[in-house]
Amino acid sequence: MAALGAPAAPRAGESSETRELPTATEPAGREAPAEPTGVAAPQRRTEAALPQFADLTPRERLERLDEAATQYVETQRPANTLKAYAQDWKIWQDYTADLGIPLLSGTAGALTGFVVWLEQGRVLRPSEPGAGQAGVWRAAPAAPSTIERRLTGAIAGLRDHRVHVDPEASRAAWQALKGYRRRLAQAGTEIGRGKATMVTLADLRAMSRACPETLAGRRDRAMLLIGFPIAARCSDLANLLVTDVKQIDGRGLEVTVRHGKSTGEMAIPRRDNVDTDPVRAWRAWREAAGISEGAAFRRIDRHGNLSEYGLTTTGTNQILTRAGERANLPYAVTGHSLRSGFATEARRAGADDVAIADQGRWVRGSRALYEYIRRVDRWDDNAAGALDL
Repeated sequence: MAALGAPAAPRAGESSETRELPTATEPAGREAPAEPTGVAAPQRRTEAALPQFADLTPRERLERLDEAATQYVETQRPANTLKAYAQDWKIWQDYTADLGIPLLSGTAGALTGFVVWLEQGRVLRPSEPGAGQAGVWRAAPAAPSTIERRLTGAIAGLRDHRVHVDPEASRAAWQALKGYRRRLAQAGTEIGRGKATMVTLADLRAMSRACPETLAGRRDRAMLLIGFPIAARCSDLANLLVTDVKQIDGRGLEVTVRHGKSTGEMAIPRRDNVDTDPVRAWRAWREAAGISEGAAFRRIDRHGNLSEYGLTTTGTNQILTRAGERANLPYAVTGHSLRSGFATEARRAGADDVAIADQGRWVRGSRALYEYIRRVDRWDDNAAGALDL
């Protein structure tokens, strides 16, 4: 595909700070399309409400109910997913404005062009760092994982606004992304941060031992020893309540993840090793913090003062990263390091894929889980290893 619309440089007397990118209602040098523009992503609801049926025929009532059902289901997505989709939709708006095409375009050309536009480097907004410096108005080429996320969010946004996205159109865009991955691989080029490095059992023990015997240290140790065996995301730990963690005498802990990308109830067996026993760690944190309800893991300021407020997802990730740094691990620990580490270490210990999926709240047959498991199976169950070479 040929190069897509390069952004124009600021006009004479116009600074990069005041210059506005063309919006979907005002494509650069073109008439505004008739389609609705600037449509916000759906907002999350806390309560359901049935539509009003006054003065409607039975058929009209059914149509109204179908509309309400679609809106309700769409707004029940997790908050983090809604936030990510809203960001993706803004990027889609930038793309359609840059090319001067209707915002609600769900064709193969529009979706495939979106992939190429991101591959070449999307248009920067005037308020973004680096925008307009040295005449540069484009970001660096996006990583395939970023494009995958943006494309998923854009398609979701189009469907939210009742645009029929033909399967062949989306398939064409995914094929374009597949080709981009292949070209990067052939060139030996890596873009983006790559996959999170998994935390091994040895790393987990080291991080636990490195936690200081302070209020914050006890919190961090409890987060690690609960987060690892439930394959927690940062959002899971941030949203956990004290009442979601129950001690089962003589057995361990029962942890319930009530909301997030995936939910479920998991059992965590107690351990004899003081460095990795989740029961001791949880009890030590609760007693030191003096908490019986509310957020399970809370903010603590530099003076050691405990807040009543829980951690944010970003704050949780920063705590895990610092825990890795204290243990002198040679990589940056993230929430996903715990998640991938659990799957890999459990498989190495002999757990089957169904048990791993259930404990980590993966959908059975998950591609992501398969990739984690494959790290172990490619050596332990290797067809080449059976050959008498």
